[in-house]
Amino acid sequence: MKDILLTTFPAHRSGNVGDQLITFSLLKMFRSRFPAYDPIIRFREESLDDIDPEAIKSIVAPGFSVVDGTYPNLFSLYSDVRRLRNFFPIGCSFQGIRPDESTFAGHQYSSETKEFLSSVVENIGPLMCRDELIVKMLLGNGIAAEYFGDLAIYDEEKVGSEFIAPNSISSLVFTIQHHDKYDEQSFSVLQMLSKKFANATRYVAYHSRPNRRSKKVAEFAVSLGFIPKELSGDVNNLSFYDDIDLHVGYRLHGHIYFLRRRKPSVLLVEDARSFGFSRTRGTSYGCLDVMDVELDEVGKTTAEEIEVFLDRQISTRFSEYQEVFDFIDSKYKGVVAPYIDMFARKYLVSY
Repeated sequence: MKDILLTTFPAHRSGNVGDQLITFSLLKMFRSRFPAYDPIIRFREESLDDIDPEAIKSIVAPGFSVVDGTYPNLFSLYSDVRRLRNFFPIGCSFQGIRPDESTFAGHQYSSETKEFLSSVVENIGPLMCRDELIVKMLLGNGIAAEYFGDLAIYDEEKVGSEFIAPNSISSLVFTIQHHDKYDEQSFSVLQMLSKKFANATRYVAYHSRPNRRSKKVAEFAVSLGFIPKELSGDVNNLSFYDDIDLHVGYRLHGHIYFLRRRKPSVLLVEDARSFGFSRTRGTSYGCLDVMDVELDEVGKTTAEEIEVFLDRQISTRFSEYQEVFDFIDSKYKGVVAPYIDMFARKYLVSY
């Protein structure tokens, strides 16, 4: 019998390390229970037609997307979906450019996608989702769903541990946005950080392979004294953050990595993924809106808002982040650990 894991990590494309962190996090939790767990790992677009479904014990899809057309457009699975069995999407995601609740509230599914998602629910129960807006959206479409959280936010080595705030900010990292429209805003944020933390070691990090757009932002940061750091690809690259005091930036999984390691972070909400995270009770703290959706324009005072926020955090030694870490601990103990324990006992191959 075989175990299959479908990853969202595009090793052959952008090398987005955030996707790798999602896969890594689930593997780590499974292997803490079954050290010999060694699934066949395939990219989500690869077909499973060559694998006999009768020979499969489990198929897990960490970070599975629930956008319309997810099957077969994003996840190939079997060309005949009736062959699919023991399929478990965990920490389901949703993508959209606009950071606004209407992105979720107005999402309607085609009959084909609704039928597919409903069939998954019939077999395994509610879809476990990574933010509360996704849950609300699915429920509104008649599809059972529950909050689980982003897999990457749970590190069993850190759950329940004490949050020790930095005594001072001697190092920080800025993560680069996905979208061009935030370029000028990011420049102003970088200028503010370089002035405010002039004596700190400052880094600008790539989470995906450098491209024209991200290089433009990084080159501006370097002109201000930031040190470029490429972290795409191998998830172990993110351990670089373990010695950094503060994260400020647009990358959701840069923010999440800091939280999973009990470190302060400020997330700049640029798209629907970050918006859903920022509107979930328990993970909203430290998330700042950077777009005026009513005017449909990029925020012009973002740098100033971040500075005010950081001044308050530094004066209180980031004490308000404790509520975030308490929420993570609560959801891990009440939802995540029981689910992973159940899954491991029932579906993983016995070694």
